[in-house]
Formats: sequence, structure tokens, C-alpha cells
Amino acid sequence: MADVAMLVEILVQVGLVENNESRLRTTKSGVRVATQDHQVGGKLLGEALIRSGIFSGQIRRLLEVSEIDATGSLVCSRELALSVAPQLTGILRRFNTVSFVDKLRVPAALLSKLDGVWSLLPASVGPELDFRKDMGNRGELYSYQYCRMEATDGTKVRWVARDDETLGYDIEDLNYAPKRRIEVKASGDEKVRFFLSQNEWNVAREHGEAYEVHFWGGVSLTTAVEEEFGRLTGRGYPLIFRGLNSLLESGVLSAVPTQYLVTRPDGS
Repeated sequence: MADVAMLVEILVQVGLVENNESRLRTTKSGVRVATQDHQVGGKLLGEALIRSGIFSGQIRRLLEVSEIDATGSLVCSRELALSVAPQLTGILRRFNTVSFVDKLRVPAALLSKLDGVWSLLPASVGPELDFRKDMGNRGELYSYQYCRMEATDGTKVRWVARDDETLGYDIEDLNYAPKRRIEVKASGDEKVRFFLSQNEWNVAREHGEAYEVHFWGGVSLTTAVEEEFGRLTGRGYPLIFRGLNSLLESGVLSAVPTQYLVTRPDGS
């Protein structure tokens, strides 16, 4: 029974089944997968699983250890792919365009589905949203995607908070020397207002210009991430505050030591 419950929860997360007042109902996408998936070798189910965020951790790790060749394809050694993304690798082998002999080779067209913002968002667990956690995940995801798009080498951008939440920052970019440490804050409000923990405050002051805060405002948990990412970046987000010490000294930011409430003095 436990295995059945876990399978149902996965199908709900993927969007193939709806749980409506304790009754299970196959969604339109679920019907399509059930009736047509065998005709395309399991690719429909594979794409649904990738988009759902269930494999977000494995996708992230695979992207970080792989190379992109001249054709835009992802290339990773067989052993390393199986080590960092075993279940994801099994899903990818459903696609006839993927090669898995001595190396895993994922063509550019399929790679775009892997590293799209929707597939990298960790799936919410349980029926109720954890507003604070889900908002934080969105902000971190958007900055991770933004940094990879801006980077000389996207594989050198690491979403380190997914593995260790004690570092005092969420993302590190190894394209810089010293590496850039990025703390991400997200809010449904557009007013610049965020809290820094004591640890974040200490790390920010220790690393000076190598530490920056990304602020995403106007974030909505009900909007599709791929749509919202484009909308927010089009409006100039993230707001980037680099070098906390100098920003506080110059008056660009102010901090109130309750938990270090950071705002813009002009209220914008």
C-alpha cells in the first residue's frame, strides 16, 4: 500500500492525476500519456517527469558535471552520469536521439527541456504549499537560471543551497576569481525589503565585493515559472546588490539590526 500511495503522489505531482475530494481522476495530460505513450517509446511520460521538477536535483548535478560540445549537446561520461543522475539517465534513454554507449550524449533540443526553469524547480511535497519555502525555491531557481544564462561557462554556476543550507549564500559562480557568492531573496512585494540571518550577514561582510544579494520582487507562486522568469527578467530583475559593506556605507541600503531588515531609504 505504501508503494501505491507513493506512486499516486508522484502522478499527482507530475500532473497526470488529480486528487479531488479523495477521488482520483486522470487529467487530460494523463489520458494522453496513457493512450499514446507506447507509440513514442515512453517519451511522453519522460517529458512529464522532467517538467514536474521531480528530477530537479539530478538534472542540476548532471548539468554541473557535463560539457556542452560544438553542436550544443550535453556530453558526460557513462559512469559519472549514472553516479549523479541514475534515475534521470534511465528516463533519458527512452529518447531515441540520446546516445548512451561510452558517454551520455543528450542533443540540444532535449537539453533545452532539461535546463528550462520549469524542470529545475524542486517539486512541492504534500497537498499544502509551504509559502516561505516555495517562494525561496523560486527565487533561487530564477537566480540560478539567470547566472547560467549570463555566465561564460554555465557549468561553473552551482546551486549550492540545494546541498548545504549553512553556507550563508545560495549560489556560487566559479567564473569569477574570487568566486562570487550569491544570496537570493524573493518576495511577492516589489518593495526592496528582506532579512539576512546572522550567518548571511557575517559571510556578506567577510567577502565584501565577492558577495551579492539578488532580489526578485512581484513573485507569484500561482504563475508558471517559465512565464514568470521571462516576465521578471524583462522588468529588470533580479535587482543585484553587490558588496554589502560599501552599499551600507554609501546609503544605497540601510539595515536595522533586528534580524537585519534591509530596505532602500527612498522606499522603492
